[in-house]
Amino acid sequence: MEKSRSVIKIEDAVKVLTYGIGFVGFLSVVRFAGFFYSLAFGFFYLLSLRSERRKRYPAPRWALNIIALVLIVLTFLGMSSRDIVTPALNSLLILLAIKFLEDKKFRDYMQICVISVFLLTGSSLLSLDIVFLVYFIGLIFLLTSATVLLAYYSQDPGLEITMPTVFKVASTAFLISFLSLPATLLLFILLPRTSFPLLTFLNRQGAALTGFSDSVTLGGISRIQENNEVVFRAHMEKAEEGSLYWRGILLDHFDGVSWKSSPGRGKEGGEPLTVKGKRVEQTIYLEAYDNKYLFALDKPLSLSLKQARMDSSLIHSLPENVTRRIKYQALSVLSPVLQVKEIDRNTYLQLPGTGMEEIRRLVAPLAEGRDTVGAVNTLVSFLRGGGYKYSLERLPLSAHPLHDFLFITKQGNCEYFASALAVMLRVAGIPSRIVGGYRGGLYNEMGGYYLVPQSSAHVWVEFYRESVGWIRVDPTPAGGEGFPFHRKREMLLRLRLLFDTLNYYWNASVLNYDLGKQMSLLYKVRIGFGRPSLSLDRGKLTDSALIFLVVVSGGVVVYYFVMQRKTPEEILVGTFLAKMKKKGYVKSETEGLEEFLERIGEDPCREKALTFVKEFEGYYYRDRSLGKGEIKKLRRMLREL
Repeated sequence: MEKSRSVIKIEDAVKVLTYGIGFVGFLSVVRFAGFFYSLAFGFFYLLSLRSERRKRYPAPRWALNIIALVLIVLTFLGMSSRDIVTPALNSLLILLAIKFLEDKKFRDYMQICVISVFLLTGSSLLSLDIVFLVYFIGLIFLLTSATVLLAYYSQDPGLEITMPTVFKVASTAFLISFLSLPATLLLFILLPRTSFPLLTFLNRQGAALTGFSDSVTLGGISRIQENNEVVFRAHMEKAEEGSLYWRGILLDHFDGVSWKSSPGRGKEGGEPLTVKGKRVEQTIYLEAYDNKYLFALDKPLSLSLKQARMDSSLIHSLPENVTRRIKYQALSVLSPVLQVKEIDRNTYLQLPGTGMEEIRRLVAPLAEGRDTVGAVNTLVSFLRGGGYKYSLERLPLSAHPLHDFLFITKQGNCEYFASALAVMLRVAGIPSRIVGGYRGGLYNEMGGYYLVPQSSAHVWVEFYRESVGWIRVDPTPAGGEGFPFHRKREMLLRLRLLFDTLNYYWNASVLNYDLGKQMSLLYKVRIGFGRPSLSLDRGKLTDSALIFLVVVSGGVVVYYFVMQRKTPEEILVGTFLAKMKKKGYVKSETEGLEEFLERIGEDPCREKALTFVKEFEGYYYRDRSLGKGEIKKLRRMLREL
């Protein structure tokens, strides 16, 4: 009974490992796969576990092969140039589920492993965040263990092994996986980098977040504000809360329902812009959001991207949409004023042709007899104190949403407040425009960066004052927009920030490791770090830590593969002593091999053990290394023992 509990069939061990490998492959793509495909995989996976237990399989192999073939054909027919990867992953997921339903042989176990690797590889084309690293390490460990056991399984499927052997295989696989990481890191650092996007044509183009476009429809931003995904991170020093306006788009034409950007806007005047205030440098990590506009703090004077274009309103954009994560540096000035010498007043006083009569009657007594600043202050006070409240629910979405907001519902989100103020200013003869971007953000002290989610999407107003320029004013009540996790429990927020910090440094150090960083690192290794300094610089600290990690990793590899490499004689003696230990005989450190065997007594293994020892000693004491034929003969004797 004791023996039966300590022995396991090698086929059962292989099944456990391959089911684990398949599940890791599924986890790596579940967030990208379609809901139907994920649900189907889960159902088939559980059904296959039930079938394994009962040794009864739901369908013959030929039927499953036909289904798999049809699935592959449908996948090719359903692919498009916009998204190649996702349909392929969906099909691979179902193929993996089908393989689990079969009565599995050696070939099937290998195919499960290969499909799981393809799934993990495909997920890297959609996202390379730090979660990918977790799945990668887990799959490497499981695959190493499965490879060892499958080698034995291919020779004898009915083989039984002891639990200590299973644990030894697992520990060896863990050691191999652990030792491969330093070598992988070393290759990652040293292999030549290239800026040529070798495989990016495979990346999913429709995976981007929903973001701003060239128009803002009243009620449209509320859909963005319900999305808590991070749109960008800005590495910079902490700034005052009131200055956290992340500029993105500028809109000047209102048709009564939506704001658009006029053709040719941003080219008027032609005079250089003047912005006075504190200068702030940022490193922006912008996620894919499927539009062309680039965000930066307040008044961004310059961006590091060569292909980026800037207009006279300090709006930066790319020729094509941002369909993958990008990084750029921005230089901004913190100032509510953007000085310009002249504007096209007709553009910024434009109003819809209809539906303005009641709004004109509302504005007339509020702005009459006041200068520009007085009229602005009066209208802002009216919106903030006239019974209007911020809300993302029951927004007026009629044919005249601005009229309904001002006179009926009196509730809305930022685009209603900003649109109301901009239109009322134009009615009063004050040029105005809408600026869209993000407001606020959560500062991560651990990483030294702002975390800005889609839910912080915001629009505000800029009005023009003669001899001064464009002045920012935000009529939305305080607390309208904010980071959603402020409302979560403190512990959940801390965990969120910790994970995001890890993901941020993963993106900054690994995904953005390019040829420039590689050459800089190698240059520092060559010339050293220069004079010591008492000040801590985060960039130098990161480089130093990376170099230290490379040196330690190289030392580990050298130690285990060179210094700890055993001679053939040591391996043979070690194997012999391990076999004797399993039989209950342990050699002390002071005993010789023949002296050790004299204690065995009349055990049947003594004669074979003594024959091995004499044969070994006959070779060993000739003062030369063992030959291949001699090693082979001694190994055969050990197998017989």
